[in-house]
Amino acid sequence: MASRSFCLLLSLVFVCLAEPQPDYLKFVRAYADAMIQRGRDEYGAVRSPLFAAALDRKTLRLPAGAPPEIPGIREGDRTWTGANPMHDLNLYQVLYALTKITGEARYAAAADEALKWFFQHAQSPATGLFAWGEHLGWDFHREAVLANRIPHEYYRPWVLWEKCFQLAPEACRKFALGVWRHQIADHKTGEFSRHARFDQHGPAKGWEFPRHGGFYITTWASAYGRCKDAELLEAIECLLASFEDRRHRDSGAIPSTVRSSDLHSPQSELSLALDLWDGAKRVPGALAAKMRASAARTDEVFLKAPHDVGPGGKGFVAAAATATLQPSAFTQTWATGYGLMTDAQYSMLCLLRYRQVRKEPYRKLFLAAADRYLASAPDTSIALYPGAVADAIAAMLGAWRLTGDAKYLQRADTLGRLAAELFFADGPLPRASTRHDHYEAITRADTLAMELLNLWGARNRPRLNLGMIYPER
Repeated sequence: MASRSFCLLLSLVFVCLAEPQPDYLKFVRAYADAMIQRGRDEYGAVRSPLFAAALDRKTLRLPAGAPPEIPGIREGDRTWTGANPMHDLNLYQVLYALTKITGEARYAAAADEALKWFFQHAQSPATGLFAWGEHLGWDFHREAVLANRIPHEYYRPWVLWEKCFQLAPEACRKFALGVWRHQIADHKTGEFSRHARFDQHGPAKGWEFPRHGGFYITTWASAYGRCKDAELLEAIECLLASFEDRRHRDSGAIPSTVRSSDLHSPQSELSLALDLWDGAKRVPGALAAKMRASAARTDEVFLKAPHDVGPGGKGFVAAAATATLQPSAFTQTWATGYGLMTDAQYSMLCLLRYRQVRKEPYRKLFLAAADRYLASAPDTSIALYPGAVADAIAAMLGAWRLTGDAKYLQRADTLGRLAAELFFADGPLPRASTRHDHYEAITRADTLAMELLNLWGARNRPRLNLGMIYPER
């Protein structure tokens, strides 16, 4: 451990002696300050502390009309008339980290105010679900859930449950129970759909994606850790048994739906394993052991899949056939768009899992994928999202921390400089893409701000734990 710390220090000195770097903290603070001062709910009959999910970068107000179409983004997923805290998850993480860095309580206070208001006002009284996620949002003009939007679906894992239970414990408890009672259609078989009605009971079946199941399980485990409601353990037991019962008899993989045993996503299954392992820390021992055993079985399946992340390789297996786990789709280095993952984004799952279990094959996969970004420049021929560059920076920082090799920190700085030029020119808010001049959270500008802040921390205060969790899965 001491030698690793010494290597990190040497590499940090080496990078700091190279060409001057941008002040990443300045960019991130300007973004946060603009959102706090001008990017909140000043519309409709009720003024709230919520942050807008889309803004005109010149006026710092909601767009006057629908922003231009963004390639790869579905119109039904955009929130340009209000707020969607799941799209802003990393903005909240940035605000909490800024208070740690600067000592200014106003950043964390702004996050607290927004989250508390949302959890207390944007919850369906019928289901307990929140107006957030893949499709929903809170409309500033209507003072209600977005019009003509019905399905509740997680967009990301929510990594701020501990904070939110402090701010709005009863709303969080009702939400966790609502996911069990209104998202899971069959409480015996565990069948569900990633979509559920927000406004009334109406769960469906047939789209039991493992990653979504993991999001539910970590929600239930977090809630159980706070309120000890046995119904939440019943929910975890049911879904865990459902996934285990559906494992393919030959490959051991978990199908993405009960409709077909041939539809598999290794990424989705690895995401579930991460949540099972994390959730196991919050539940009784016997159930925790089952959760860890299930995650370990997924390790076996995932690590024998024919990922091809070496030099010139095709990438990680994004979708696979059942019997042989042969790939039917691969990741892309600079992917942007619905349902696509970058190599870096996928590699970060391997790093997260390596940190949990210390299995060397995960380390090797992660570093092989990280090396793909040492020479690959962001593809500006497409509408490149800020999140895609953020993923690459995260991978470079992860590789540097893992190995102590200065080349990764150097590359993170190179990508950071480029990101500042591409997305932060002419104003404090990052652009929605390299081809769009407005701000829109759905392209993951919040993730870019988070990784630029992590980069600043690596260069300036490497021993300070900023407490930010990579959630892009």
